[in-house]
Amino acid sequence: MKRLIPFLLVTLLSTAAFAQDEVAKAKSLIRDGKCAEAVPVLQGLAKSKFKTHAGAQASVMLTECYLRDHKRAEAMQLSSKFLEYHVSSEYRERMELAHSILMVEQGEVYEGVEGMLRILAYTKNPAARSRTKEVVVQTLAASLLNADQLQALLEKYPVDKDVVGWMQLQIGRESQNIKRYKAARYWYKKVLNGKVAENLMNTAQKGLESLEGYGAGMPTVLVLAPLSGDFAEFGSAALQGVLLAQEKSGFKGKVNVRVADTRADASQALMRVQQAINQDSIVAVIGPIMSAPAATVAAWLGSNFQNIPMLTPTATDDGIARMGPNIFQVNITMDNLAQSIADFAVKCLDIREFAILSPLGDYGSAMSNSFTRAVERRGGNIVAFRNYEEGRPDYKTEFDLLRDVRFKQENRRRNIARGASDLDAVSPKERRFYMSDSTFNIPGIFIPATNPGDAGAMVSQVAFNKISGVRLGASGWYGRELLIQGKRLVDSSFFSVPALDMNGDSDSYKNFSKAFQDRWGAEPGEDKVSGLSYDAANIVFSTIAKKPESLTNSINNAGSFQGVYGEIKFKRGVNVNTKIVTVQKGKFETLDGCKIPSVEAKEKEKEAEKASKK
Repeated sequence: MKRLIPFLLVTLLSTAAFAQDEVAKAKSLIRDGKCAEAVPVLQGLAKSKFKTHAGAQASVMLTECYLRDHKRAEAMQLSSKFLEYHVSSEYRERMELAHSILMVEQGEVYEGVEGMLRILAYTKNPAARSRTKEVVVQTLAASLLNADQLQALLEKYPVDKDVVGWMQLQIGRESQNIKRYKAARYWYKKVLNGKVAENLMNTAQKGLESLEGYGAGMPTVLVLAPLSGDFAEFGSAALQGVLLAQEKSGFKGKVNVRVADTRADASQALMRVQQAINQDSIVAVIGPIMSAPAATVAAWLGSNFQNIPMLTPTATDDGIARMGPNIFQVNITMDNLAQSIADFAVKCLDIREFAILSPLGDYGSAMSNSFTRAVERRGGNIVAFRNYEEGRPDYKTEFDLLRDVRFKQENRRRNIARGASDLDAVSPKERRFYMSDSTFNIPGIFIPATNPGDAGAMVSQVAFNKISGVRLGASGWYGRELLIQGKRLVDSSFFSVPALDMNGDSDSYKNFSKAFQDRWGAEPGEDKVSGLSYDAANIVFSTIAKKPESLTNSINNAGSFQGVYGEIKFKRGVNVNTKIVTVQKGKFETLDGCKIPSVEAKEKEKEAEKASKK
């Protein structure tokens, strides 16, 4: 055994030496321009010695030979295998560069350039850095990336002043090519201020001089949407709606659409809009689609750039449009829905006392607060309030508390009528009788349920727990589940909805839906993000077509806009076009003012009876 160990050691050393000799031989052939002759040698080493130092070196050299001979499939297979196995090889930068070049040649230019920039970000090898920089500059100079892609790479990898200068120069060129002259000037000046190589400075200066006599160029509409992260699906739908509107309006090629990813983050959205306004001739902003980013951007735009209108398609938080005269909310706000049903209940149903059964959560809290303010401004009162947790099968505890509050109110009124000195006086027997057998009336019962199923269940619970009154709700009620869960108990209830074509029966919706399917190969989502974004874009493009002195003033002065789901009417920036829906005989009916179908029918019956007697 002792004799065997030295023998094995000698064998291993001689094998390693042989492998290195083979590598040296292949290297010499490649140096002499005989890559084809080196390939068989390298293939043998890459196959038999892949795990070793010599095998790793041979694999890189073989991949580079494959690249020279345009054998992309073989090069991609070997480079992918190498990068997966050799995590910390000294030849890894060379293989990553070869792999990145392959990606560019296969058409994955963004990913390939990103791979090169990543090498520049981490490598400590001067030779690898120099070679990578040379290749990435050649790739950038070929103008294979658009301005948005270049800007995204620039933000992620500010790795070398000359490479950064090349990216800025190319953004300037791309912007100039599509007549975004303000943006082109911005980027040429960035190059000149960057202390880059002289040839770059000279090229940027020539670009700047070529723009003399040109104005800002093509107007740009900025779209702020979450294109990555948890809400990317909504962002994609919003962008699809905007691009479709641009195509259908005939503004493709006449108005530039610049897209910025907000990631549904307020600070990110603000940074994106500030960048865009500094860099481009922004005439309008569509988005953000989420309420928090929309409020942040609206506050800044409303204070600093009132000539640039911002239309958020879907944000529903109250107060966003109050940030400035140039801020518009296309979707109906929760506050508006609450005001609408409160106004109907007080003016049309003559209700002055209300109870609120509010689901726990932000939506329930916001709707309840808005409804309370609206009722009190109209002379009504909230006489009872209870929170509940949606989805539970039984709410007896909540309704017992509600009944107890109402009993105390009614008892005090009875004592006032009797002239009693103690207004809270009540006999235990009387209390037990009322609490166990009596049906308590609360004229209006507002339940801002978040979905139709829970709304129907709560209406059923109201009746089961012996409380009577007109049941009121908001847009969360609308849906077949309300009728299924609530059955006939939801008849003669009322709720507010955006004045949208909820069933998709209008010509506007049908035309939009067909165009959307033709363009994107799928139906627009039920969340209405694409449709409302399409509306926001159409408002912008149709207003630009009028060539007004001020887009903001023109939108504010317009009476209404025809939208996908119905008319859009702005009042101080808020779409106020709501409707009241009722349930009559198990069917939804939209009301016209205070005309309630059941009341109207009874009056007509009475008139018919009188006429027949005469």
